[in-house]
Amino acid sequence: MTRSVPEKTLEHWASQYITYRYRSKAALWWPARGEDIQFGRLPSRAGKIVQIELKTTEVVRRGVHEVEVDLGQLWEYQRLPLGKQPFYAFPRPGADWPGDLGEAAAMAGLAVSELGYSRSKELWFANWMVVMTTEQVANVLSKELALHGSEKRGERRPLVRFAGTSEPRWGREAADPEVIRWRNFWSTLDRCGRDHWPQLIRLPAVVLDIRDGRELFGGRELYTRQQLRGLLDGAAGTQGDVGPLVILEPNPDGHYRRSDFLNSNSVRVGVAPNRGDTEQNDHRAVVSLDV
Repeated sequence: MTRSVPEKTLEHWASQYITYRYRSKAALWWPARGEDIQFGRLPSRAGKIVQIELKTTEVVRRGVHEVEVDLGQLWEYQRLPLGKQPFYAFPRPGADWPGDLGEAAAMAGLAVSELGYSRSKELWFANWMVVMTTEQVANVLSKELALHGSEKRGERRPLVRFAGTSEPRWGREAADPEVIRWRNFWSTLDRCGRDHWPQLIRLPAVVLDIRDGRELFGGRELYTRQQLRGLLDGAAGTQGDVGPLVILEPNPDGHYRRSDFLNSNSVRVGVAPNRGDTEQNDHRAVVSLDV
């Protein structure tokens, strides 16, 4: 099968979009194959951290596109703590995109490289990308994932099939998940995301009123996303050295709990160490956004 759009192109366009949208307020790290990520490689500033796993679609036949997911990769991602799971992002080709992206661009009188910019209007990359959580992807492929049952790579299954104006077909028998458009995803993340989203929050310990590892902010151990949004807004006004940063991770119930460490440089996020060619399908970006 032919890829609808090259994965490397999606990676570059995603980087381009994030950089243009946030300017110097965003830091990106594209991990090497199978590499764990240390927070010490990202700016030590308050804000939010997410991971994005970029996938492309394959042209099954004219007018029909399919996203495939490696079950071993998904099995591994799903077993990470919620805050360290990536989002999956991939194209959703429309009826005006029957074959590969180059053909669609030519039909619109555009150079295909122009589709990374908003001036290409309807065919702009940011208009046809969609985002899902690892949990949503795992729910669609739950039966296949259960049968696979390991981190062994190489076994791929269709996540979704797009066919023109028809409704997408998810997995084999799965109910339709609620996907979010690429541009809406970042707007929602700016407002501290949604409950149960896989994101990490970094705040100065002083904002949480933590001294010597003891939490003194009303004895609170759990924070809601709304409370953290207010604290992030407050941290935006801090100047100079704010001292140690605290990382807060989401629980499955939607609340956030601070981790057992203050030094964010010592924490790792990502998949297991390099296991050779089995990691070739990883296309993760780690995105750190300042408040």
